[in-house]
Amino acid sequence: MYQILILLKFTMKFKLFLVLSIISIVSFGQKNNIDVYKTSEYFIEFPKSWELKKSEQKGVEFILFSSKQKVDPFRENISLVIQDLEKDMTLESYIEVTESQLRNMMKGTSVQENVYDKINQRHTLVYIVNISASYLKVKQHFYKRGNKMYTLTFTALQKSYDDYKKIADGVLNSFKFIPTK
Repeated sequence: MYQILILLKFTMKFKLFLVLSIISIVSFGQKNNIDVYKTSEYFIEFPKSWELKKSEQKGVEFILFSSKQKVDPFRENISLVIQDLEKDMTLESYIEVTESQLRNMMKGTSVQENVYDKINQRHTLVYIVNISASYLKVKQHFYKRGNKMYTLTFTALQKSYDDYKKIADGVLNSFKFIPTK
């Protein structure tokens, strides 16, 4: 009986070791496929298969493009726009203005999510918009830091949004500000 208990204990330890080994291998493998873009203000992680282009357009920091596909010529993308704000503008008032502009400038826009995340101190908007006969689904994270608004935007064709959602959420959620000294 004692030998059976020792054997069971050994088997359980071996299974635990095996599970932990697999988890660490998978985690390590995933980090090897990740690139990091870092500035003095923030950093963001993204898949190595995506292409980072720094923008020369005022306020647009970068655009990350999904890998090219033969079937779908549209390249899903994530961009970061940084805007200077008026002194008294709050995150809430900025979101109100943004929603108003969406409804007025892009008829037929459908807001699907409008939520403030207290833990991450950001506001999230998800909406569908029709641009040039293409339905796009957009997810935006808004961060107010000092007198600047950081708008991180994921844009996809509505029909392929769910295919990219997990990757895009990983990229959007990896965005972090570097603490000031």
